[in-house]
Amino acid sequence: MPNILLAFSDTGGGHRAAATALADALRDLSPDAELTLSDPYAASRRWPFDRLSAAYPRVVNHASWLWHGGFRLTNTPRVTRALQALAWPALRPAFRALEAAQRPDVVVSTHPLLTSPLRRAFPDVPLVVVVTDLASGHRSWYDRSASLVAVPTRRAQSQALASGVKASRLEEHGVPVSRDFAAQPGERSVLAAQLGWSVVRPTVLLMGGGDGVGPLELLAERLDAAQLPCDLAIVAGRNAALEARLRARAWRGTVHVYGFVNGLGRMFRAASAIVTKAGPGTISEACAAGCPLVLSGAIPGQETGNVEHVVANGAGVWAPSAPLVVDAVRSWCRGEAALDARTSAAEAALAIGRPDAARDIARRVLTLAELQRRDPRPPVHHSGSNHRQRSRPSVSRPSLMPCTVRHVDLMRSAL
Repeated sequence: MPNILLAFSDTGGGHRAAATALADALRDLSPDAELTLSDPYAASRRWPFDRLSAAYPRVVNHASWLWHGGFRLTNTPRVTRALQALAWPALRPAFRALEAAQRPDVVVSTHPLLTSPLRRAFPDVPLVVVVTDLASGHRSWYDRSASLVAVPTRRAQSQALASGVKASRLEEHGVPVSRDFAAQPGERSVLAAQLGWSVVRPTVLLMGGGDGVGPLELLAERLDAAQLPCDLAIVAGRNAALEARLRARAWRGTVHVYGFVNGLGRMFRAASAIVTKAGPGTISEACAAGCPLVLSGAIPGQETGNVEHVVANGAGVWAPSAPLVVDAVRSWCRGEAALDARTSAAEAALAIGRPDAARDIARRVLTLAELQRRDPRPPVHHSGSNHRQRSRPSVSRPSLMPCTVRHVDLMRSAL
């Protein structure tokens, strides 16, 4: 049975969501697979790596300029390699603990900063990097030592080639999303009724990723004050303080407030439009659901290309202020041309949606796992790689339960 390690980091919800979507697809395709999902940075107990998930929403909300500065300063292959080499001594214990606990046939990474330490820990195991930034991702995604780099778009593929990744190791598949987001014809009103939403008026969904980042409260207030012919559904995510304020507010129109929601697919497929920041996971999920996007903000650097991708394909609009968001929603809800405009954007979103991306990548991972089990020789890395190769130790594999998925804190278990 294939043994697959999926590594992610909780800096934003997209990396975990991509790993989870891949795990679900692997489970469907290979019910006897042994799957392990791990966040090595969270398990490391080393500052600042174990604080990344908590710091991410604060930096994005209050110091996006700092994020942009760091992105620009480090966004070259040479600087990326230097920083990863400097970070390795601090990260070594966590990744060596991961190595000691695992004997995977394939390692999958859904975060750019994990590729280098994973290659050091598993030098003789095929490494699959699943890029989740649509168009302008950081150069650290494109490590030449990866066995396969799965990119979401043609533009990301060009970036990978420019970073030195061989064309033979590149494949375009899209961002992995749960099958729950895949649209079905004629289901929108049925799902709306199930959610307690209007089946007559359109419902506009507002969200800021799993952490509820961005000016959600301001946007909701302005949209409600505009008294547009639509209802609102707001997902505050893990932002409990925001959820409490939204629930306590006296709204003029119909507003549904939610906290963190498991299984957002039904909401995306029921909504008539989504107002959100330009996170690649949310964009990919919305397009799979055929839901047009109003992009209200973007993290400078890696999300800039996401905006261009959506707007150029007609799947949504760029509205980086509250008045522009109100105008965009108005154009899709009020007036004789509103329904046609919204329908056109929904069709464009469906056209660039890749609901089968997780399944397609999972098939490639399973193929690599099968090849590795038949001939477990160290993979041939790019000549530019500085990673040390080691012979694979001979180990006896324990008896495993079918289709086990484990979320592990391996560093803590090793201490």
